[in-house]
Amino acid sequence: MNIPMWNIRLLDKPFNAKVAYDGHRTLFTIKLYHGGEFTKFLDVQYIDGSVNYVDMVDIDTFSVHELDAIMKGFRYGVPPVIYYHFLVPSGDFHFGLKPLGNDDDL
Repeated sequence: MNIPMWNIRLLDKPFNAKVAYDGHRTLFTIKLYHGGEFTKFLDVQYIDGSVNYVDMVDIDTFSVHELDAIMKGFRYGVPPVIYYHFLVPSGDFHFGLKPLGNDDDL
């Protein structure tokens, strides 16, 4: 059984990724928007939600199940009805937002 290394960062807590991830090429940070909703097309926006960072996520062990565990850390109901999406780097909400349904999408 893997013990997760990830940590939900308090918004006012400083974090130096360059120092924390030095020598750990498989670790990364997730900027996680949650608790809100997307507006309708044409001007897609994410509204009425919160933003948190999840640090020390390991790409080698990250899965949709890990994301479920992270969401439980925010105290969402069990079982939560959550639809995951990710934004392709340098993408926008119109063309870069992709559904995340299973580990093959990671």
